[in-house]
Amino acid sequence: MITGNRITRVEASRDVDDMITNMRFNINFDDVKTTGENVDVDYTFTAIYEGGSQDKPKTVGQLKIAGTIMSKESKKMIDDVVKMWKDKKTLPIPFAEDVINLLNFECGSRGTLVAYSIGFVAPLPLSRAKLQEGSGSGA
Repeated sequence: MITGNRITRVEASRDVDDMITNMRFNINFDDVKTTGENVDVDYTFTAIYEGGSQDKPKTVGQLKIAGTIMSKESKKMIDDVVKMWKDKKTLPIPFAEDVINLLNFECGSRGTLVAYSIGFVAPLPLSRAKLQEGSGSGA
């Protein structure tokens, strides 16, 4: 169960004064730490604002929010988190979905004022994340 979100860094830049035609979002899990029943996931949320044409997009600017998600989990989930992080630098799907959906909401809502201050629209992903295991075949 996610118990908190601590934002440690916010950055925003508008590099070009073009009209924004698209936004791309990225969430990186930077580190995972466990202590007892606590799991801390360090993250970086990035909203990239694009302009230009569809066949030749260019970056207008970006918003980055970094922080830590705190969670209390069962022993089994903690064991799964530790194993997946150690082996693949990723998180178990049910846990990752909860973290990503919380970050989409938190970073979107908290990043809105920062985005508006440099003339960007709110960084709000519109749909809930639903993850699934990849085939691993690369095809």
